[in-house]
Amino acid sequence: MSLPIAVEAKFETDGSIRPLAFVWKDTRIRIASLGRRWEQDEEVHFLVMSADEKVYELAYRQKDSLWFLCRRPENLGGKQFRV
Repeated sequence: MSLPIAVEAKFETDGSIRPLAFVWKDTRIRIASLGRRWEQDEEVHFLVMSADEKVYELAYRQKDSLWFLCRRPENLGGKQFRV
């Protein structure tokens, strides 16, 4: 299960996307670095590291311009989290 979230991102003229920060549980989380990027199920997925060195998986669904939080630090063992 993925949660819809608000994301600040930079969309480059070459089509690349760089997430900069996102809001989760009323907290703005700044992205310090980007890791892996891949496409899956019509979404672009990003592994990102926050300023406090926690890893999150974000997904961007281009067809409707929506962002989702797929996994948070405590659930990066291969399974998605539940609300």
